[in-house]
Amino acid sequence: MIQDECNWIGPGLPATAILLALTAPGVLASDYPSSDYLLSDSETRDAWKGHGVSFGLGYTSEPMFNIVGGEKLGGTYADNIALEFGFDLERILGIPATNLVIKGSKRDGTSVSERFVAPSEGGNQFTVQELYGGQNVKLVDVRFNTLLLDERLMLSYGRLTANSDFLSSPLNCQFINNSYCGNPKPVFLQNPFTFTSYPLATWGALARYDTPSRVWTLQAAVYDGDPTGKGGDPASPDHNQHGTSWGVGNNGVTMVGELHYHVNRDSDTALPGTYKVGGYYMTGDFLDVASTDNSTTTGSAMGWVMADQMLYREKPGADRGLWGFGSLVFSFTNDTNPMPWYVSAGLVYEGLFEARPRDTTGVAISSGWFGDEVNVARTAEGLPEKDYEAVIELNHQFVLGRGISIQPDIQYIIRPAGTGDIDNAFLIGARVSVNF
Repeated sequence: MIQDECNWIGPGLPATAILLALTAPGVLASDYPSSDYLLSDSETRDAWKGHGVSFGLGYTSEPMFNIVGGEKLGGTYADNIALEFGFDLERILGIPATNLVIKGSKRDGTSVSERFVAPSEGGNQFTVQELYGGQNVKLVDVRFNTLLLDERLMLSYGRLTANSDFLSSPLNCQFINNSYCGNPKPVFLQNPFTFTSYPLATWGALARYDTPSRVWTLQAAVYDGDPTGKGGDPASPDHNQHGTSWGVGNNGVTMVGELHYHVNRDSDTALPGTYKVGGYYMTGDFLDVASTDNSTTTGSAMGWVMADQMLYREKPGADRGLWGFGSLVFSFTNDTNPMPWYVSAGLVYEGLFEARPRDTTGVAISSGWFGDEVNVARTAEGLPEKDYEAVIELNHQFVLGRGISIQPDIQYIIRPAGTGDIDNAFLIGARVSVNF
């Protein structure tokens, strides 16, 4: 079912977002082979799992082409090789209810946003391909998870990505544009970059508690505020290109909290949904977006409200049906956050056609507004002011079986880069995924 908040890679132990993404519904055949993997059979995987070891390897590519508007016509691709190992430490070492998840990433390709949609602005704000960013080899999570209190309390600690746990939805990555997948983008725009997202991790610790009724979930975390080693200097280069610089940073911490309200969470007949409210505060130094000389100011804070709600179910107990989602992101510190307001909404239908129950169809729209502070600096530099940028996206994911999915996609970028000087852009492309 789409709404599941996390998968599991061992008995009672939470898996990670990669395996969720790699096995997401998707692709061109009427029959679905029993295996979700291209190469390895389930017996081999089950044998390893019996020894406490799980593993995943996946490849995803996103070729996208700007065919109308923007500044240039043309296309690029971006891709990602994802590797993950999970170790059930209770089976291996006798450590109760604990697992270890290690993830790695190798990304290649270039950005159609930067090369064709809006090269004069360094790309439009909501980049067309969510796989673009961190185009090299990276060690990502090295994450321990421990379950306590009858599995109602989960503690995670180690090298973590904040976006895996907060401001997240299993519906986000139905879409390819970075406005949606993996999270609403305004929370990542501070300089230096602090709220970490795949494939960049940082030191952190998280606690998540499910009430006995399973109606409420409360989670809170603290992360190192200097994942790139810039020490609060906006002009400094990234000192953690491969995710292997494990020292403690020098730019404060990021504190995050989120409250979830679940409706019909365990029902096979009623319509389930999850509603979230959350926010973060960063204690470090960040670029003052109104400045022209890389001046900094201390502290940055944002908040959000988001919802996932099933709107229609084909029949009791079925995963097939229609989901709706929406999010609102807002800033408390406009001097450090270039985009203080953002909204998104969309629909995802799982199994729109009876013969293809695992396919998913999605449509979404999002818009983000630039703050007045951004335009103070741009006016001083003789640059056009920015207002807003919006994205409309439509796609359908075909699950072919044996771990292969193909997802044709179209996007329409309104006011690329927010200036109004660049023609609206129409793009076509696809996401191709293989789960080995």
